[in-house]
Amino acid sequence: MLQIDASLFVTFTVVWVLVFVLTRIFWKPMTALTGERDARLAADREATLQGGEAYDKALRDVAAAMKAAKAASDQARADVEAEAQREKARLLAEVGAASKVRVEEARAEVRGEIARLRTELAAEAERLAVDIEKRLLA
Repeated sequence: MLQIDASLFVTFTVVWVLVFVLTRIFWKPMTALTGERDARLAADREATLQGGEAYDKALRDVAAAMKAAKAASDQARADVEAEAQREKARLLAEVGAASKVRVEEARAEVRGEIARLRTELAAEAERLAVDIEKRLLA
């Protein structure tokens, strides 16, 4: 059976001294290091989450900016195309008006030439008629 003697008290005292010493020398610093590491890990997790959220927000902002820039460029292109169409219509109208003026000038010139040629032809016909009459009567 178990005998209680002085060695039990010595062993009990040694164990408690070892627990006290090991707690002071090993467990408290180890617990402090573990707590500090856990705190740093928690801070790093939080920073990672915040960084991810900031990244997502920046990505959304960039996407929105690109969408706005595309809309602005589409509008600018549409404005330029509309202006080009207006300029084309204006130039065509100018060319059409200038062409009409030139055609009317050419028609007037042709009418004048026709009138002059008719006059010359009438004079020539008169001269030929006189010449034929002379030859027939002679």
